[in-house]
Amino acid sequence: MPPSQSAVGWAHTFLCCSSKHQEMGAAKAVGILVAVLILAGLGFYVYQEYQKREALKSVEVHLEDVQVGSVGLTSATLDIKLRLYNPNDVTATLDRADYSVYGNGIHVGDGRITERVDIAPGASRTVTTPFDLSYSGAIRTLWEALTGGGHVTWRITGVAYISTPLGTLTVPFEEEVVR
Repeated sequence: MPPSQSAVGWAHTFLCCSSKHQEMGAAKAVGILVAVLILAGLGFYVYQEYQKREALKSVEVHLEDVQVGSVGLTSATLDIKLRLYNPNDVTATLDRADYSVYGNGIHVGDGRITERVDIAPGASRTVTTPFDLSYSGAIRTLWEALTGGGHVTWRITGVAYISTPLGTLTVPFEEEVVR
Protein backbone atom coordinates (compact mmCIF):
# COMPACT_ATOMS: atom_id res chain seq x y z
CA MET A 1 0.00 0.00 0.00
CA PRO A 2 1.49 3.36 -0.95
CA PRO A 3 2.09 5.74 1.96
CA SER A 4 -0.24 8.35 0.53
CA GLN A 5 -3.25 6.00 0.72
CA SER A 6 -2.34 5.02 4.28
CA ALA A 7 -2.10 8.65 5.31
CA VAL A 8 -5.45 9.40 3.68
CA GLY A 9 -7.03 6.40 5.48
CA TRP A 10 -5.54 7.49 8.79
CA ALA A 11 -6.72 11.07 8.34
CA HIS A 12 -10.19 9.86 7.38
CA THR A 13 -10.36 7.56 10.43
CA PHE A 14 -9.08 10.32 12.73
CA LEU A 15 -11.51 12.90 11.43
CA CYS A 16 -14.50 10.54 11.51
CA CYS A 17 -13.77 9.28 15.02
CA SER A 18 -12.86 12.73 16.23
CA SER A 19 -16.14 14.28 15.00
CA LYS A 20 -18.14 11.31 16.38
CA HIS A 21 -16.35 11.76 19.68
CA GLN A 22 -17.20 15.48 19.65
CA GLU A 23 -20.84 14.71 18.81
CA MET A 24 -21.03 12.21 21.69
CA GLY A 25 -19.47 14.77 24.05
CA ALA A 26 -21.97 17.41 22.99
CA ALA A 27 -24.85 14.94 23.41
CA LYS A 28 -23.62 14.07 26.90
CA ALA A 29 -23.39 17.76 27.81
CA VAL A 30 -26.94 18.39 26.57
CA GLY A 31 -28.18 15.30 28.46
CA ILE A 32 -26.51 16.46 31.67
CA LEU A 33 -27.92 19.97 31.24
CA VAL A 34 -31.43 18.59 30.72
CA ALA A 35 -31.10 16.35 33.79
CA VAL A 36 -29.89 19.28 35.91
CA LEU A 37 -32.81 21.45 34.72
CA ILE A 38 -35.31 18.68 35.49
CA LEU A 39 -33.85 18.13 38.96
CA ALA A 40 -33.83 21.89 39.64
CA GLY A 41 -37.47 22.15 38.54
CA LEU A 42 -38.45 19.16 40.65
CA GLY A 43 -36.60 20.60 43.64
CA PHE A 44 -38.39 23.94 43.21
CA TYR A 45 -41.78 22.16 42.98
CA VAL A 46 -41.11 20.11 46.13
CA TYR A 47 -39.97 23.25 47.98
CA GLN A 48 -43.14 25.12 46.98
CA GLU A 49 -45.35 22.19 48.03
CA TYR A 50 -43.50 22.00 51.35
CA GLN A 51 -44.15 25.71 51.93
CA LYS A 52 -47.84 25.22 51.11
CA ARG A 53 -47.98 22.22 53.45
CA GLU A 54 -46.49 24.25 56.28
CA ALA A 55 -49.03 27.02 55.65
CA LEU A 56 -51.92 24.54 55.82
CA LYS A 57 -51.02 23.80 59.44
CA SER A 58 -52.81 27.06 60.24
CA VAL A 59 -56.22 25.75 59.07
CA GLU A 60 -58.65 26.34 61.95
CA VAL A 61 -61.48 24.09 63.11
CA HIS A 62 -64.16 25.72 65.29
CA LEU A 63 -67.17 24.20 67.01
CA GLU A 64 -69.95 26.44 65.78
CA ASP A 65 -73.01 24.75 67.23
CA VAL A 66 -74.51 21.58 68.70
CA GLN A 67 -78.25 21.10 68.20
CA VAL A 68 -80.66 18.26 68.83
CA GLY A 69 -81.55 16.94 65.39
CA SER A 70 -83.99 14.20 66.32
CA VAL A 71 -85.15 12.37 69.43
CA GLY A 72 -85.85 8.66 69.66
CA LEU A 73 -86.80 6.25 72.46
CA THR A 74 -83.23 5.22 73.31
CA SER A 75 -81.11 7.94 71.74
CA ALA A 76 -81.00 11.37 70.16
CA THR A 77 -79.17 12.57 67.10
CA LEU A 78 -77.13 15.71 67.59
CA ASP A 79 -76.15 17.91 64.66
CA ILE A 80 -72.59 19.04 65.26
CA LYS A 81 -71.58 22.04 63.16
CA LEU A 82 -67.90 22.64 62.61
CA ARG A 83 -66.60 25.74 60.85
CA LEU A 84 -63.38 25.19 58.92
CA TYR A 85 -61.36 28.33 58.16
CA ASN A 86 -58.48 28.41 55.68
CA PRO A 87 -56.37 31.57 56.16
CA ASN A 88 -53.93 30.50 53.43
CA ASP A 89 -53.57 31.42 49.76
CA VAL A 90 -54.02 27.80 48.59
CA THR A 91 -57.07 25.55 48.74
CA ALA A 92 -57.13 23.15 51.70
CA THR A 93 -58.83 19.77 51.32
CA LEU A 94 -60.19 18.12 54.46
CA ASP A 95 -59.98 14.37 53.88
CA ARG A 96 -61.65 13.42 57.14
CA ALA A 97 -61.77 14.29 60.84
CA ASP A 98 -61.96 12.14 63.95
CA TYR A 99 -63.34 13.69 67.12
CA SER A 100 -64.57 13.07 70.67
CA VAL A 101 -67.59 14.85 72.15
CA TYR A 102 -67.96 15.90 75.79
CA GLY A 103 -71.09 17.32 77.43
CA ASN A 104 -70.62 19.06 80.78
CA GLY A 105 -67.25 17.35 81.05
CA ILE A 106 -68.64 13.85 80.40
CA HIS A 107 -67.35 11.90 77.40
CA VAL A 108 -70.46 11.07 75.37
CA GLY A 109 -68.82 9.39 72.40
CA ASP A 110 -66.70 9.65 69.30
CA GLY A 111 -67.51 10.68 65.77
CA ARG A 112 -66.01 11.00 62.34
CA ILE A 113 -66.42 13.26 59.33
CA THR A 114 -65.80 11.13 56.25
CA GLU A 115 -66.68 13.50 53.44
CA ARG A 116 -63.95 15.40 51.59
CA VAL A 117 -64.36 19.15 51.85
CA ASP A 118 -62.47 21.76 49.83
CA ILE A 119 -61.91 25.05 51.64
CA ALA A 120 -61.07 27.93 49.30
CA PRO A 121 -58.19 30.29 50.14
CA GLY A 122 -59.23 32.83 52.78
CA ALA A 123 -62.67 31.22 53.16
CA SER A 124 -64.70 29.24 55.68
CA ARG A 125 -66.88 26.18 55.18
CA THR A 126 -69.40 24.79 57.65
CA VAL A 127 -69.72 21.03 57.93
CA THR A 128 -72.65 19.47 59.79
CA THR A 129 -72.14 15.94 61.01
CA PRO A 130 -74.73 13.76 62.79
CA PHE A 131 -73.78 12.33 66.17
CA ASP A 132 -75.73 9.56 67.93
CA LEU A 133 -76.22 10.29 71.64
CA SER A 134 -77.37 7.33 73.72
CA TYR A 135 -79.50 7.99 76.83
CA SER A 136 -77.76 5.39 79.02
CA GLY A 137 -75.51 5.99 82.03
CA ALA A 138 -74.05 9.46 82.53
CA ILE A 139 -75.71 10.61 79.33
CA ARG A 140 -79.02 10.72 81.24
CA THR A 141 -77.76 13.79 83.13
CA LEU A 142 -77.00 15.55 79.87
CA TRP A 143 -80.35 14.57 78.43
CA GLU A 144 -82.15 16.07 81.42
CA ALA A 145 -80.23 19.31 80.92
CA LEU A 146 -81.09 19.34 77.22
CA THR A 147 -84.81 18.62 77.69
CA GLY A 148 -85.22 20.61 80.91
CA GLY A 149 -84.00 23.88 79.39
CA GLY A 150 -80.64 23.79 81.16
CA HIS A 151 -77.34 24.62 79.54
CA VAL A 152 -74.81 22.11 78.33
CA THR A 153 -71.17 22.94 77.77
CA TRP A 154 -70.18 20.99 74.67
CA ARG A 155 -66.51 20.35 74.02
CA ILE A 156 -65.06 18.63 71.01
CA THR A 157 -61.48 17.46 70.58
CA GLY A 158 -60.09 15.83 67.52
CA VAL A 159 -57.81 15.73 64.53
CA ALA A 160 -58.53 17.03 61.03
CA TYR A 161 -56.66 15.34 58.18
CA ILE A 162 -55.69 17.74 55.35
CA SER A 163 -54.61 16.31 51.99
CA THR A 164 -51.42 17.69 50.38
CA PRO A 165 -49.29 16.47 47.46
CA LEU A 166 -46.59 15.57 49.99
CA GLY A 167 -48.93 13.46 52.14
CA THR A 168 -51.63 13.93 54.73
CA LEU A 169 -51.21 16.68 57.30
CA THR A 170 -52.78 16.33 60.77
CA VAL A 171 -54.31 19.41 62.41
CA PRO A 172 -55.43 18.91 66.04
CA PHE A 173 -58.36 20.94 67.35
CA GLU A 174 -60.30 21.52 70.57
CA GLU A 175 -63.32 23.79 70.89
CA GLU A 176 -66.12 24.47 73.37
CA VAL A 177 -69.59 25.98 73.10
CA VAL A 178 -72.37 26.45 75.69
CA ARG A 179 -75.95 25.68 74.59
